[in-house]
Amino acid sequence: MADIPIVVVAYNRIDSLKRILGSLLKAEYPMPAKLIISIDRGDNADVLSFAEAFSWPFGEKQVIYQEKNLGLKAHILKCGNLTQQYDGIILLEDDLYVSPDFYRYAQECYAFVLGKNRIAGVALYNHRLSQLTEKVFEPLDDGFDNWYFQYACSWGQLWTREQWAAFQIWLEQNGDYDFAASPRIPAHIKGWGKNSWLKYHIAYTIEENKLFLYPRIARTTCFSDAGVNFSYKMNWFQVPLMQGGRGRPLCLSEPEQSRAVYDAWMENLWLRKALNRDSLCIDLYGSKEHFEGKKYLLSSAPVENARVVERFGREMRPQEWNVLEKVPGDRIRLYELTPSSRKQPLTRADRKEDAEYFIRGISYPYKKTIFAMFTQETVAKLRKKLHFG
Repeated sequence: MADIPIVVVAYNRIDSLKRILGSLLKAEYPMPAKLIISIDRGDNADVLSFAEAFSWPFGEKQVIYQEKNLGLKAHILKCGNLTQQYDGIILLEDDLYVSPDFYRYAQECYAFVLGKNRIAGVALYNHRLSQLTEKVFEPLDDGFDNWYFQYACSWGQLWTREQWAAFQIWLEQNGDYDFAASPRIPAHIKGWGKNSWLKYHIAYTIEENKLFLYPRIARTTCFSDAGVNFSYKMNWFQVPLMQGGRGRPLCLSEPEQSRAVYDAWMENLWLRKALNRDSLCIDLYGSKEHFEGKKYLLSSAPVENARVVERFGREMRPQEWNVLEKVPGDRIRLYELTPSSRKQPLTRADRKEDAEYFIRGISYPYKKTIFAMFTQETVAKLRKKLHFG
């Protein structure tokens, strides 16, 4: 097996560090595994003391206390450079939690992706929510244990030495990358601050037409503790973890054979092949600002000055199934575009259908309770602001 240490990135969240190290102790290791705890310098003597005293029974342990405060971006990039000393690394920020088989999964994925230049990295996390639209996301199940996403992962990832080296070369040449001017970068990423290393890795993945391999069942989940990225604790990004062994090796697809290959907007690029339309902009979430210079558009958004070629309902899940099975209805449309084609705002009926389709697993009476609760909170805040009480 490959020499792949586990690198835990920490700063000043002692409880977060205790939690992730506790989960690592519960995991299974088919071979000795080195643990590296990298701590950014700061007012964090408790974190350093805990890391130094922590007992790691599965191999060598190393604590790195940075010489100066780096900030999150520079700290992650420095940890990534550890790939030069090993076959690869598993990088975990401190607010994550691992599944029992995460290390076996990483080793199997390493062997699979080695030498495959189109794969930019391996995710341990599995997205269940679109950060762009804040709507439920489900990749099409094509029978494999993985899917592909043109979007780097920051919530548990494996990089091989070659993958990281390729990114580093691109970053040296594109350190002044103009996010605002690029139509290929989703709007929410453009708004990320200067501390984000992830937006550069996503830009690299998009510009170089690379993909991240993601698991269908996550090997990490995220507690989103308050820190650099979140000003308060939230649980939006908690996902189900693999529990227990599979009893079989992973069944992984190549990008060329996968039917679940998604762009940075979480749109399935395989639909171009399925519909036999290479010049097709896929926009089932209706979130794209540009038509990518394509002749056709498949979208849930209304478009003016465009000819409707075909109409589909939206009842099956994930969204692609409605197109593949030609579900009757008029919620998704295939348009033939013209130079004057423009998106229009969703109608009231469209917004209502959106809510009914994406907000599921909640009964109607409970939805009413939630609405009433938020309405009462909003009224209370307004009354206080207006000094009514």
